[in-house]
Amino acid sequence: MSQSTTVVIVHRDDIERTNLRSAFEALPGVQIVGERSDLRSGLALAHQVKPQILVFDMVPPFDDVSAAAQFKVEHPECAVFIATDVLDPEVLLKVMRAGAQEVLRRPLDRAALREAVERVTRASAKKSGSSASRGVVTVFSNKGGAGVTTIAANLAIGMRNLTRREVALADFDIFSGDAAFVLGVHPARSLGDLLNAPRIDSANVHEVLIKHESGVSVLSQPEQLDRVDGVTPQQIGSVLEILSSTHDFVVVDAPHVFNELTLEIFDRSSTILLVCEPSIPSVRAARRSLDIFHKLNFLVASDRVRLVVNRRSDSSAISIPQLEETLGMPVFGSISNDYAAVSMAINVGKPLVGSHDESRAGRDINALTRKLLPTEAGSDNIVEVVPARRPGKLRLFGRG
Repeated sequence: MSQSTTVVIVHRDDIERTNLRSAFEALPGVQIVGERSDLRSGLALAHQVKPQILVFDMVPPFDDVSAAAQFKVEHPECAVFIATDVLDPEVLLKVMRAGAQEVLRRPLDRAALREAVERVTRASAKKSGSSASRGVVTVFSNKGGAGVTTIAANLAIGMRNLTRREVALADFDIFSGDAAFVLGVHPARSLGDLLNAPRIDSANVHEVLIKHESGVSVLSQPEQLDRVDGVTPQQIGSVLEILSSTHDFVVVDAPHVFNELTLEIFDRSSTILLVCEPSIPSVRAARRSLDIFHKLNFLVASDRVRLVVNRRSDSSAISIPQLEETLGMPVFGSISNDYAAVSMAINVGKPLVGSHDESRAGRDINALTRKLLPTEAGSDNIVEVVPARRPGKLRLFGRG
């Protein structure tokens, strides 16, 4: 990413949120990487994109103070700006003690805002070094049959093999996901059991996970679809929050639609891999996805949404350069059209990656994994593991 100062804005009032966005965008070197109208989804987004500045409004009875304090504890490097009309010294003192760095009063003083942002920028420039990478990688296509499940499952295995860190594979494609089957595991419990538990907590989440022999923890899609009737974005968000807090990397097999569930997943994703095949219907579908990602501000950061071409072939009707020109986005990675190897791997429940006789598709997914984790790939501590052989709903624009 560039050296811009990144900002997430969370504000209930559409007009005030627009005014704040305009004021920040008028400052040089500032990038709005997301905005939301409610605190819950805004904090979920901020947890993943990790902005340098988080702005949210605070109104009586000031229940949001605890949310600000908790976010600051979890992300001490982020500067929290509070937008409020309240000038009560006791309230402002409470806000500052909760970790807020600046208070933005209405009408907004743009000169004061500039100084506040400059203070954050100077402080960030003094910091050096970075911690080990973590993240939620969501694999998505709004067109079924693009190979999302195969890519997600093998990407999780590749991450585990590359880093030896804790990796979870979450199958949230409720109606057509089959990630567990692709990896040859047969869980006794699934997402359906978790959603029907009295509450969603860390203990219940870990009870339904099953370990693949590679070490990847798998959250399976339910066999009985009625077990996930009435699933809410809040439930999916809670599950994903727990998984990301207990694993270094989470790979999500996402549903093939834009609705409140997928928006919840996207808000909590550090990287979204948009899968596209080199065919006209698939490119058209990818174009529609990019239009929505643009409206959601996901394309502001150049590395938030990455384009992955699946089933690449020299005989494809559309070449990679043509696809890039049509979509206006560079291809981040591509996977060979290796039908025989992929079909065999799926049918026997064997990963494409990590074996001595790795297929072209397996090698391409490993290359994609290394591009996603460049720091890990450059480490001297990489452990290459060869597993043992085995026998054969939409409200997108109302949330800010």
